[in-house]
Amino acid sequence: MRTLSGNHPAYDPYSYHRGSVWPVEHGSFAMGMMRYGLLEELHTMARGIFEASALFDYHRLPECFSGHPRDEAHPFPALYPKTNWPQAWSASSLFSIMQAILGIYPYAPLNLLLLDPKLPEWLPEITLRNLHVGRATVAIRFYRKGMRTHFDVLEKRGKLHVLRQPSPWSLTSGFGERLRDVLESLIP
Repeated sequence: MRTLSGNHPAYDPYSYHRGSVWPVEHGSFAMGMMRYGLLEELHTMARGIFEASALFDYHRLPECFSGHPRDEAHPFPALYPKTNWPQAWSASSLFSIMQAILGIYPYAPLNLLLLDPKLPEWLPEITLRNLHVGRATVAIRFYRKGMRTHFDVLEKRGKLHVLRQPSPWSLTSGFGERLRDVLESLIP
């Protein structure tokens, strides 16, 4: 997502604040999209930022890159002149994007990890290892089966309850979905 729409008269894909793409912002966008149930938009944005990261050495995202539309003339983003690379805050966005896609909501005071994974078609499986929640650590495999994303706890150290449950901040999850998810988590 660009800092300014391509339809705006001041749009310039090489302008720092009038058309460039800042990867750091995409983490916040991802969390908002998940909260409002905009899964298709979340998956599209995530794919774009992951594909862009593949163009840079070691998948290290720069501070920003040019905001050209993705088309035949611009199949991949162009480097922004004099951008800072690598950029730690840009790297942080990838973790927020994955947190949104996997619906990760840790609550360490209750030794609780809530999950509401929604993997996109282009990412059929992913495994997280050494995820810390309070004093506990866990390894979880997420995978698509049909239209639904499932997960298996592969390893757990310490006291931790892992439940399928939408984030408490979700504005699209109703009582029925929350109840079904809790029962599914408790009854194997």
